Amino acid sequence: MIAALTGSMDHMTSIRERRGIDVAVVRDHFPSLARTIDGRPVAYLDGPGGTQVPRECIAAIAAYLERSNANHGGAFAASAESDAMLHQAHAAGADFLGAHDPDEISFGANMTTITLGISRALGRDVQAGDEIVVTRLDHDANVAPWLAMAEDRGATVRWLELAEDGATLDLDGLDAVLSPRTKIVAVGLASNALGTLTDVGRVIEAAHAVGAIVYVDAVHAAPHVPIDVSTMRADLLVTSPYKFFAPHLGMLYGRADLLERIEAFRVRPAGAALPGKLETGTQNHEALAGLLGTFGYLEALGAAYGEVADRSDRRGKLRAAMSAIHEHERGMSRLVLERLATVPGLRLHGIADPERIDERVPTFAFTLDGHHPRAVAEHLGARAISVWDGDFYAWELVRALGLADDGGLVRIGVVHYTGVDEIDRLRDALLELVA
Repeated sequence: MIAALTGSMDHMTSIRERRGIDVAVVRDHFPSLARTIDGRPVAYLDGPGGTQVPRECIAAIAAYLERSNANHGGAFAASAESDAMLHQAHAAGADFLGAHDPDEISFGANMTTITLGISRALGRDVQAGDEIVVTRLDHDANVAPWLAMAEDRGATVRWLELAEDGATLDLDGLDAVLSPRTKIVAVGLASNALGTLTDVGRVIEAAHAVGAIVYVDAVHAAPHVPIDVSTMRADLLVTSPYKFFAPHLGMLYGRADLLERIEAFRVRPAGAALPGKLETGTQNHEALAGLLGTFGYLEALGAAYGEVADRSDRRGKLRAAMSAIHEHERGMSRLVLERLATVPGLRLHGIADPERIDERVPTFAFTLDGHHPRAVAEHLGARAISVWDGDFYAWELVRALGLADDGGLVRIGVVHYTGVDEIDRLRDALLELVA
């Protein structure tokens, strides 16, 4: 049963031993990419809000619901199969994030719900006069929960501000916001609005030097770059699988010794053992089965395209897949910057220098002179090009940029299945609008 749930490798046999991701072959794994509206293929440039899923994910969900749909912990076949699937999901999540132990992985409804729960659990140890550090660049799900907890506990909030470029954090100001009173630092690995990658290793090192716990939001980075929590030395790191080609879920990594001492909010029969102490209630089993299907797809991608020498196990293949995706997307990012630069009146907010590609992921936010962001999104949507507009919950950032009263930004996102023709269609549609 588990083999069925992890997704068949047969679909990838046609691409083995190729060098560089073949987008046409990859796209064949995503059924939704075949959709058309009024005869136009849909260009899914809305990935920062949620990506499409491969057929391996869809098949795994169907297989679970057809054969093994049951609650966990029972003395019968379907429940035992569910238990095995859940164990595999935790183990695969650990491999994807570079964790030492499957028990360091917990699942929940989404990143926001997980973070609210963790903030309250960590808040038990926060006293009046302690300090919490948040940033102006983060998604509000990694800001508002900490603000609420600080208010309840009487803690002081310190802000890590934007640098002068308005696209990166002022990491040179770390020493000014950290002190022996700092208990928690919340920081994002990649901006969900601008695509900026932050040197969280530097943040973690500085925070650990004053004895603080670091909570890393890796939601926006996970579809684009390899993540290794062990190398990063993260204390807690959260992702959203629906942003990396899987169903709607949240996934948390926590250092085992830290998780063991956290006094989590839970019902009494759940006990204090990991990972169940953080997983409130019955989990979304069919979505977790689908996540295993997605990991199966990524394993095959890593085996086909990865440059990592040792790809004999799941961990190596997953890392190889994300390394191959990252390398492929570097080229796509250069292409997007080139195409957007040809549109009169378009102002890109974020890192625009092609020589700084390694400082960003392929998420791009812009404004267009004379056109409200919603009007731009509607214009593109009418041409079957899906994009987002607004603040994308990057509440502090959009206000710091002075764009909150003008509709925020237009945001597009590239992932490894995005075609060059879709970027050309975007440029042409924007040129049509400004003309």
